[in-house]
Amino acid sequence: MTMRHVAVAGLSAILLAASATVAAAEYPDRPITIVVPYTPGGTVDLLARALGPRLTAAFKQEIVVDNRPGAGGSAGAEYVAKAAPDGYTLLLSTNSPLTSNLTVYKSLSYDPIRDFDPIIVAGENALLLVANPGLPAKSVAELIALAKQKPGGLAAGTSGNGTTAHLSLAEFNKLAGVEITHVPYRGGVPSLTAAISGEVQITFSDSVPALPLVKAARLRALASTGPRRTGIMPDVPTLDESGLRGFDIAAWVGLVAPKGTPKEVVAKLNSEINKIPKDRAFAEQITAIGIDPLGDSPAEFADYLRKEIPRWQAIVKDAGVKVE
Repeated sequence: MTMRHVAVAGLSAILLAASATVAAAEYPDRPITIVVPYTPGGTVDLLARALGPRLTAAFKQEIVVDNRPGAGGSAGAEYVAKAAPDGYTLLLSTNSPLTSNLTVYKSLSYDPIRDFDPIIVAGENALLLVANPGLPAKSVAELIALAKQKPGGLAAGTSGNGTTAHLSLAEFNKLAGVEITHVPYRGGVPSLTAAISGEVQITFSDSVPALPLVKAARLRALASTGPRRTGIMPDVPTLDESGLRGFDIAAWVGLVAPKGTPKEVVAKLNSEINKIPKDRAFAEQITAIGIDPLGDSPAEFADYLRKEIPRWQAIVKDAGVKVE
């Protein structure tokens, strides 16, 4: 290669970088689509629709929420992985499509590290361990003692095979050294109904549908599954606090972009979204739907994701979950 060719190549690289910087400075100049890989009305969907108006106010562009459910969230993740890396198609999802689904599903057409640029962990959604009031266990310690007296004699309802609730039960059994029988239902509400009727003794549930049942004394809250107490039920201890050290099965909610999205665009999105939880009205709004607001940098999220993938894969393998 001649010096002239080197100079031309160098100039091209500079112009390309300059062009990307200009594009990022003008971003966004058209509507942004946030893909939610779940059905409308769920926790992540509600979070996306709470973020939408605030991002519209910040960017002066419409935020479109596009629900693309399927394969435990992986269908929507696959769609975004193949989208143009320009910052106009983003994925807002729980951790499952980016971590546990790699083991739950036999084959996925995307890789969370290779195909996405992390933007921010926006929030955390822990589950509640609730029990039928007739169960003679008013604490986690008493539940464990009862389960050890009756190996396989207690049953736990969950929202289905491979769900966060199922993985919570598997981790509970492992750390507590007990054998509580898994009974999967077609969703969280049926599992709550089963716990109320006594068909099962306990269930792991999203906090929002469980809260009114706990307040009405139709169920008893024993603990939450995350690393910290939830904003919606701050008086309920975590499982870690209750003796199961290291228990952490909270579903975090993260925003990612297709790999190759300009760093300036990623930084701009991160900066604006990090500001939003400081709005008290927003924080109260999403706490009410069971999400505790978080925030971090793209680099911190990337590092966190690399650590979370093997952790969730181990949890799935321990649970013996597999979907063909």
